[in-house]
Amino acid sequence: MNAEDLQAMRVALVVARSSGQLEIEFTSGGTRRRLIYRSVSEIQSAIDALDRDLAALSGTRVKRFVPYYDRGFSE
Repeated sequence: MNAEDLQAMRVALVVARSSGQLEIEFTSGGTRRRLIYRSVSEIQSAIDALDRDLAALSGTRVKRFVPYYDRGFSE
């Protein structure tokens, strides 16, 4: 898959995640494809994988910031 196909699939996944749909349709290599996911977390995993693939194609890395707090918050 080229970067344009990956980006089109990513857009379809983000729209599906935002609307709560578990089914997406996109075009890849001139072929229309339909995928059904089991959960929103599965869609998020697919988006993360596409982000890594797009970053690899462009020669960059995916950066993620996860804050860690060890005090000041009680549970």
